[in-house]
Amino acid sequence: MSEGVDLPRAEAAVRELLLAVGEDPERPGLRDTPSRVARAYQEIFAGLYTDPAGALQTVFDENHEEMVIVKDIEMYSTCVPSRQTVNAVSGDRRASDVRVGDRLWTLVDGRVEPTTVTAISRRPVSRLVEVVTARGSVRVTADHPFATRDGWTEAGQLTGHDVEWTSPAELASAGFATPHPTRRGGEPRSRVDGWFLRHGFPQTGRNTTLADSEWVRVERVRALSVASLPWTVFSFTCAPHPTFLVGGHLTHNCEHHLVPFHGTAHVGYIPNKAGKITGLSKLARLVDLYARRPQVQERLTGQIADAMVARLEPRGAIVVIEAEHLCISMRGIRKPGSRTVTSAVRGSLQRDATTRAEAMSLILGR
Repeated sequence: MSEGVDLPRAEAAVRELLLAVGEDPERPGLRDTPSRVARAYQEIFAGLYTDPAGALQTVFDENHEEMVIVKDIEMYSTCVPSRQTVNAVSGDRRASDVRVGDRLWTLVDGRVEPTTVTAISRRPVSRLVEVVTARGSVRVTADHPFATRDGWTEAGQLTGHDVEWTSPAELASAGFATPHPTRRGGEPRSRVDGWFLRHGFPQTGRNTTLADSEWVRVERVRALSVASLPWTVFSFTCAPHPTFLVGGHLTHNCEHHLVPFHGTAHVGYIPNKAGKITGLSKLARLVDLYARRPQVQERLTGQIADAMVARLEPRGAIVVIEAEHLCISMRGIRKPGSRTVTSAVRGSLQRDATTRAEAMSLILGR
């Protein structure tokens, strides 16, 4: 097993890739991309240099013999729910109504600038957060980055921070139609650790000069969950600026590293007669470490199940992964929103149809 990613070699490879597709690695917006991608892959492929089975080293004898299931272990996110308003140049636009080629407002060094949507992906989630500021409220996934005085900060950690915001009047002064920030009381009904792993850009070092914008205080962050149908959330890739305004608040989406598929994993097992169990967070870490390597979904599903069997010696184990593959969404057949579901069952869950049906019922929330 090697020591880790060869960063200079990875940077050189990304430069060659940009040249191969006819791009200029020295143009503004791409100069830092080779180093950014190299560092992103250092995080994404961290599982190559760590034994995933080590995530299950902590085991307890609790005499527990009933089924244990950890649901909705999210692999990637950074998205906006379908009915959340984003600030488009042509006026207010729900996230679900944004199309490739549309222009969104953003802030560059505190000044209002347009940016163009170049790609869109979507997926279902069961949890969002509502961020309430002195100027309004927005709903996003918990790890959606917002611009604060201290650098980019994930939405779930924004309480007490000041975030960068611009008013409808400032957007109107740019000479286009006037969008409006989401007002309090709006009700959108639509429905893992390194910063570079999730976002692919530096957390600090951003220019915080204010010209057309101001700092507004985040008053509270409220977790939202859904018990029935999930929310659909959308992620936008934009150029030349990877940032855009949500209800007037400056947010960031990643356009710089390649993620082959993203979604959720559901992991469960039935302890053996000795009641051997492990920490619930250890199962999430097991998924994370196997996912952080060049993978295919089918192999990933089986590896997680086999690792649980080897370490916990359960009577039965089950893994179900639901994911959207960017090779389907953004190229080739181009069918965004299509989902691939794989499962791996071991032991009694493989032999006993009734037990397997119970597990699937719990996973599907029926």
